[in-house]
Amino acid sequence: MGFRLTSRGLTIAAILLTVVVVGVGVALAATSTPQFCGACKSHIPYVEEWRASAHNGVNCEQCHSKPGPFFFLTAKLEALQQPIAQITGDYEKPILGYVLNQSCRRCHNNDLLFNPVSRNGIRVQHKHLIAAGFLCMRCHSTQAHGDAVPEGSRTYPSMDQCLICHNNEYTAPDGQVATSRCDLCHTKPGYGAVPQTHKENDWATRHGAVGILSTCSACHIGKDACSRCHDGVLMPHPEAWMSEHGRDVEARGGDEACESCHDTREYCKTCHQVEMPHPASWIPAHPAVTAVKGSDTCFNCHVVANCQACHVQHQTGDPQAHKLLGGAKFTLPPTPAPTSSPIIGGG
Repeated sequence: MGFRLTSRGLTIAAILLTVVVVGVGVALAATSTPQFCGACKSHIPYVEEWRASAHNGVNCEQCHSKPGPFFFLTAKLEALQQPIAQITGDYEKPILGYVLNQSCRRCHNNDLLFNPVSRNGIRVQHKHLIAAGFLCMRCHSTQAHGDAVPEGSRTYPSMDQCLICHNNEYTAPDGQVATSRCDLCHTKPGYGAVPQTHKENDWATRHGAVGILSTCSACHIGKDACSRCHDGVLMPHPEAWMSEHGRDVEARGGDEACESCHDTREYCKTCHQVEMPHPASWIPAHPAVTAVKGSDTCFNCHVVANCQACHVQHQTGDPQAHKLLGGAKFTLPPTPAPTSSPIIGGG
């Protein structure tokens, strides 16, 4: 049976193809709207915040898919699983979105970003941030969805972010040093003179754990800026601090300097499972203590050579303390050969 092309058949095929193409286009456009996303209960807070934002004229796919038709279709194919996930409840909670710089640059072009922007007493030059590879979301993750963004994922422009580079130390490839001069960004005198973190009640004891050293050096520029408050203790601690801090504490007559940051009653126990400094009775008592605590706690500070310094005198036998090394190699040095002494007054 032969197959013949007829004008009627071609017309019908063209009509069907047109309907399919138009239908697919309408479906893609319809499923790219916040209204469609808001049909799912989990997305309602995000859509409500979007309506109140400055981005309420931007479709979801314009932000949440990489620019280009291929990436748009790829995103749509990945999204096919979402209706089933919403029905079954098998989706990531909380819902986390991601926006690439390329998506932001669809609207925020060079004409907008490569000139200084001044708002509320702060002047920002985004050109340098983009050149350094910063992500827009690093400071602006809440722009379209506000408080619907989970708290741990919310980011805002903050002085701490600026000071990562503007600390008087960072040098750009062209040799320019990123200064921390206040009036570079602050157009109002006295505006933002003290970072918000410094106003927290526990900042004096927490800053070492949560602060970023490069941001501190922007304002605290003296070489003794840290040691002046830390009783002369080098801050941050030098590389050999773990093995040498005991000697430093002993030289200072106690751990008062440590207590300005550490709870010495509990913090020291995280490494030292035994009394520190060792009591006067430690030498005869330490085999029994080590049998209970294990030798690992000893080797936080000591090396096998420390054991040899005392136990080398045992040239024979099986000293009981050696068993406490828990498999660590212990090798006695060879016994020196006896030497003959001259006979004085002999003849």
